[in-house]
Amino acid sequence: MLGKLIKYDMKALNRFLIIIHGFLILSALAGRFFLTSRIQFTEVNDTTTLMLSLTIMLYFLIVAGVVFGTEMIIAVKFYKNLFSSEGYLTRTLPVTPGQHLLSKTIAATVWCIIDILLVILSMWIVIMTPSVADAYSSNKAEVFKQLGITGNMTPALLITAIILLVIIGAISSVIMIYASISMGQLFSNHRILGAVVSYFIITTVVSIFSLLVMTVTGFFSDYLPIASQNGTLDFNFAEYMIYLCKITAMLSIVTSVILYILTYYILRKKTNLQ
Repeated sequence: MLGKLIKYDMKALNRFLIIIHGFLILSALAGRFFLTSRIQFTEVNDTTTLMLSLTIMLYFLIVAGVVFGTEMIIAVKFYKNLFSSEGYLTRTLPVTPGQHLLSKTIAATVWCIIDILLVILSMWIVIMTPSVADAYSSNKAEVFKQLGITGNMTPALLITAIILLVIIGAISSVIMIYASISMGQLFSNHRILGAVVSYFIITTVVSIFSLLVMTVTGFFSDYLPIASQNGTLDFNFAEYMIYLCKITAMLSIVTSVILYILTYYILRKKTNLQ
C-alpha cells in the first residue's frame, strides 16, 4: 500500500513541477544562447555590462521563483490532501497517518532533490560557456589549489559530501514544511496563517541553535577566512565545505527527527478537520 501511496503522491506533484522545471531549463538554454551569441565579451562597454547584469538578474529571479514554487506546491498538496475537505476522503483509506506522512515525505524529498539538481544543471548551462570552459581547462590545477583540493582532499570526496548534504537538506526542508502546516492546524482559526507563523518560528529557532552549535564547536574561529601576516586570506574552501557539511548534516538530522515525530503525533492525535 505504501508503494501505491508514493506513486499517487509523486503523480500529484509531477503535473505541476515538471512544467515549472521545464521552464527553468528552457530559460537556462535561452540565457546561454543570449550570452554566447548576443553579448560580445571582447568589447566590454556599458551596454555589454548592462545586458549581462540584466540577464543574470532575470535568470536568478527565475531560479528563485522555481525553488519557491516547488516548496509552495509541496506545501499546498500536503495541506489539501490531509487537512482540507479532501482530507475526509483521504482518511477513509485503509492507511495509517504514519504511512501518509512517510509517503508524502519520500515523494516531496525526491522532487526537492530533482529541483536542486536541475537548478545546478541550469547554472552549468548558463555559466559554462565555451570561453569559461576553456579558461577552466587551462587553469584547472590552479583552481583546485586555490580551493584547497589537494592531497587527501579529492574532488570526489568534496562532491560526495555535498551530495549527502543535498539529500539530508532536502529531507529536512520537506519535514520542516510539513511540521509547520501540522502545527498550524492546532490553531482554532486562521490555520494557514498559523502554519506560516509556525514556519518562521521553527526556522528562527533552528537558526539560533545552529549558530550556538557552530560557535561552541569553533566553526567561526577555525574555518572562516582569517587575514594572515602578509595580508592575504588564510582560507581553505574544501576544508570549510567538508566541516560545514558535517555540522549541517548533524543539525539537520536532529531537527528532522524531532519535527517528524511532532508531525506524526499531530496527524495521529490532534487533527481536527474543518
